[in-house]
Amino acid sequence: MQLIDEPGGLQRVAQTLRGSSRLYLDTEFESNRSGTRICLLQLSGGGEIFLVDSLRLRSLEPLREVLAAPETEWVLHAGLQDVQLLIEELRIEPPKLLFDTQIAWGLLTAESSVSLGYLQYKVLGERSNKAHQADDWTRRPLPASQLAYAAADVAHLPALREHLGERARQLGREAIVHRASLELLQPTREPLPPLALESFRNAWQLEPRQQAGLRYVISWYNGLSAAQREGAPETKTLLSIASRLPDSVEALGRIKGVSPRFVQRAGKELVAGLRRAASQARAEDFVPIEPAPYATFEDIRLDAWLTVARAEVCATLQASPELILPGRLLKSMRAAALAGRAGAAALAGISGWRRELVEEAFLRFCQDHPAPL
Repeated sequence: MQLIDEPGGLQRVAQTLRGSSRLYLDTEFESNRSGTRICLLQLSGGGEIFLVDSLRLRSLEPLREVLAAPETEWVLHAGLQDVQLLIEELRIEPPKLLFDTQIAWGLLTAESSVSLGYLQYKVLGERSNKAHQADDWTRRPLPASQLAYAAADVAHLPALREHLGERARQLGREAIVHRASLELLQPTREPLPPLALESFRNAWQLEPRQQAGLRYVISWYNGLSAAQREGAPETKTLLSIASRLPDSVEALGRIKGVSPRFVQRAGKELVAGLRRAASQARAEDFVPIEPAPYATFEDIRLDAWLTVARAEVCATLQASPELILPGRLLKSMRAAALAGRAGAAALAGISGWRRELVEEAFLRFCQDHPAPL
């Protein structure tokens, strides 16, 4: 290993690694109230390991061209934050090829969020020493034992990449490893869906004027942009607004869950719309809403069927259920199955590499074990 703490050394590292087909990386960083900064970058092209002291160098600019090369694959373990820090530090686009060994392991076994030390032991039979895991990476100089610890995090990545890559190739999944690894860099938060009367469990308790107010609130909310919906009150608060029918922005602001910022931005429009909707409500047009059941045996059986389907499909594929079909996607699959009144329709709830991977096994499961719909 070689410590790089002066600009000339960093230039030599850039020259050495330029044109590398793969770069093996890790970072040690510090997070505090002012943000997160890289303290040490561990970098290798598969041979010598360079420990780049970014605190002393202050700029990693010479590495920009090396790390931005579109044909170069980055290899890391659980590397989401490492990648984000590097693309921000160097002002580059995310890598076109990313191989995360944690993701690869999840696509080949039942396990998902495993540590690098565990993976080294399971694949290479080597036990790692984590004595420096909680060390202070901002102090200088860094002791030799701490530098050796940092280098070890990269030293085994080439062997892990070779082993996991070969297993993935045998199963036709190497491209899926790349796609799943890059997915880490994308936001996973689902956009807030539009509202309907069914979104409000207790809407059945509303009187005619209040129900008219709720219908207006639903129409108003569904007309908002995705960003505006993020700043709107929660559904239970929207129901309270419709129930209370505030006649002024001051009254609106006194409702629990309504922020002053929201009142300032949308209060006048919302209050005026509620007043108009309530005044136009007629008792003869009122249609009582039946309360939705808290649970049905159909729901219970469908949830159980999906749980078994997930387990059996992932066992067939020898891949981690938490990675392949996480809980948030099971909800989407459940809704799709109900909408299509068929188990196979659940596939509409997933897309991309996940659907490509599970579709055949899932359809086979549906044939052998029809959904209780």
